[in-house]
Amino acid sequence: MAITRRTILAGGALALPAFRAGAGEEYPARPITWVVPGGPGSVLDVAARLVALKLGTALGQSVVIDNRSGAGGTVAAEYAARAAPDGYTMFFGNFATFAIAPLLIPGLRFEARRDFIPVHGIGASANIVISGLRQPFASIPALIEHARRHPGQVTYGASIGSGQHAAGALFAQAAGVELTLIPYSNFAQALNDTVAGRLDLMFDYPLSALPHVRDGKLRALAVNAGERLAIAPEVPTLAEVGLRGAELLGWSGLYLPARTPPAIVARLADATHRALLDREVKALFDSTGTILWDGVNGPSLGQALEEEIPRMQRLIAPAAAR
Repeated sequence: MAITRRTILAGGALALPAFRAGAGEEYPARPITWVVPGGPGSVLDVAARLVALKLGTALGQSVVIDNRSGAGGTVAAEYAARAAPDGYTMFFGNFATFAIAPLLIPGLRFEARRDFIPVHGIGASANIVISGLRQPFASIPALIEHARRHPGQVTYGASIGSGQHAAGALFAQAAGVELTLIPYSNFAQALNDTVAGRLDLMFDYPLSALPHVRDGKLRALAVNAGERLAIAPEVPTLAEVGLRGAELLGWSGLYLPARTPPAIVARLADATHRALLDREVKALFDSTGTILWDGVNGPSLGQALEEEIPRMQRLIAPAAAR
């Protein structure tokens, strides 16, 4: 994640009048669909369902989750990009779908900066570097030494174009080693294969990684954030174990199709800001190791993507060319 603290603008909730969409209709006059690029029970889905509940309260209309997984989130993005720009279809965009997948998947029918309007940030999450108990390394220094002695033989699992894919590529670049990506469309299967020792590594979200670590099925080697996670204070950062330059936060936000009227964008930005201030939302994000982006407004979210795209081009494009 390239966004810095100075990019996060403290956007206070605005008291905005109801927007009339035409023919006397106040927005929103019917349920809103929120397209989520992940299946039921995924990290994005869990967050979206609670935020959607709070959004519905703020807007006076229900917000319905539409799960559309596949191809690094691009299936969902292509669908949302073609929706009517009337405020009734939102998209749960993230840095991987917008900045990584386009570098790896040819022929996409959307372009983030052309087809979407950033409304408000949602959150950012680090990955935990995990390995199975059978692997011949139990620390990051030992992993790096093993990878140097066996170039290309250390494997990690991720969906092509995902944040975990980027995390692995960034780790390899910072460590000066060669890791081999094993592509998975089913993230749960990758996790199972790591537990079984068929995969050497994963760069996984705390929500799915920590239960296996605490059950004694996996090792947590480090977290790729700038500081330790409150929910796993025993897990060191990569910098603490000697590897710098591999920090990466996977961020997400609320987007609308391009050409959505500014009044609707502002209404949803205000409602999202209020939803993220809810205690239940904060408690959920804290419990999953997610940083709440309640102060990242639309322009800040747009700036985050502007910074992320060239960074991912430098990181992912050379690997893709090989």
